[in-house]
Amino acid sequence: MAPRAPLLYHIWFHYIEPFCALNGAYLAYFRPAAYLQMTLAPSFDSTSEVSPATAYVMQQFAAVLVFFGLVEGLMMRMTNDLKVQKVLMLCMFAGDFFYLTALHGQGGSEWYYAQPWLWDGTAWGVFGSSWISLILRCGFLAGVGL
Repeated sequence: MAPRAPLLYHIWFHYIEPFCALNGAYLAYFRPAAYLQMTLAPSFDSTSEVSPATAYVMQQFAAVLVFFGLVEGLMMRMTNDLKVQKVLMLCMFAGDFFYLTALHGQGGSEWYYAQPWLWDGTAWGVFGSSWISLILRCGFLAGVGL
């Protein structure tokens, strides 16, 4: 039997990140203005209505987050084979990369998503969890602690 990943990876990838993804899916689908305010603040005008086109895109994004959360939460439990888990992490790393680069120029600063000293508590929840996931995924892929 293949060795199990260290406890930090196990807790983050089995529980915390899937929960965050499903929570994000809920917000993106049912409360798109709130999701956009949390992700794009302070550049998002929270008093404006979300257009039907934006609502549609947010619902599609919610579907991706549901897929992301369920695949990670379930697939990481299905096998202890580190090769399989690393392939999954590599795919998720690609998603992290595109998610974070899509935030470039948002939040009132060109690099807001990469400037933690500018973040409020909500931004720490949104961006902090994304960066922690990316860093842990890089560590997992590099074999740190495995």
